Amino acid sequence: MGVGIKKFVLLCLSILLFSQICTFAEQSNNNGLQNDFSDYMAALQGKIQKSWNPPDCMEHDGHATVKFSITRSGDVYSSEILESSGDPVFDESALEAVRKSSPFAHFPANTSRGSLTIKYSFDTSIVKTYDMQNYLANADKFFNVNNEAALDYINKAIDEVQGDTNAYFLYGKRSKIKRALGDVQGAEADLNESKRLKARYDQKRIMASKLIAEMEQSPYSYFNLAHSYEIAGDYEKAIEAIDKAIALTELNNNYKRYRNDLINKKTAL
Repeated sequence: MGVGIKKFVLLCLSILLFSQICTFAEQSNNNGLQNDFSDYMAALQGKIQKSWNPPDCMEHDGHATVKFSITRSGDVYSSEILESSGDPVFDESALEAVRKSSPFAHFPANTSRGSLTIKYSFDTSIVKTYDMQNYLANADKFFNVNNEAALDYINKAIDEVQGDTNAYFLYGKRSKIKRALGDVQGAEADLNESKRLKARYDQKRIMASKLIAEMEQSPYSYFNLAHSYEIAGDYEKAIEAIDKAIALTELNNNYKRYRNDLINKKTAL
């Protein structure tokens, strides 16, 4: 039974609404605007949801909030991460979804509003069996409190995934539990298994990212490829990939900062 990513997109109902004409403080006007834009927002949500491809290489649930502004004609003229997920690829995938969705539809004809600024939440949930979620939570709960119980729970969690490469981190968790119990040999074996599965997982992720980058030829796809190489420890290829992303757009300073980070990590080796 595998571990995968299920994608959820939630439109924040407390939308930030700004206009060249109206003010957000006018509550009655805002309520009317919410009603006027209900169908518009539903269409906007659907378009972003179709455009979003969150990374499939996450061990934990992800959440990020993007704030973006659109003109009356539906063009996005600014976007930024308001609440970071802590994962640069996840954050960039959220921004990319907004970029890909632009332009949105023209504003409804019955409003004179000139622009909108919207907060939009992007969320993913790691799909596991219900039992695995409980086993994993209990293993974490009992670690260094009752390590025998923690070991029992992590064993059950591992049995649920049956060696899936995406669940390599479970073996790393079991390695720590066994080491805490004094089973040095068992801990080392699990650590090696975690590394073996992670290596396979890294290669699978690189191959998928490379295929997408070659097909899309987009800045984000090469950024994602660079990150995949970085996770695998191949900084030279990561730099090559981010250089391709930078060559495709001069507007993203995050890519340039990321390139500097990669160079520093490569130099530090």
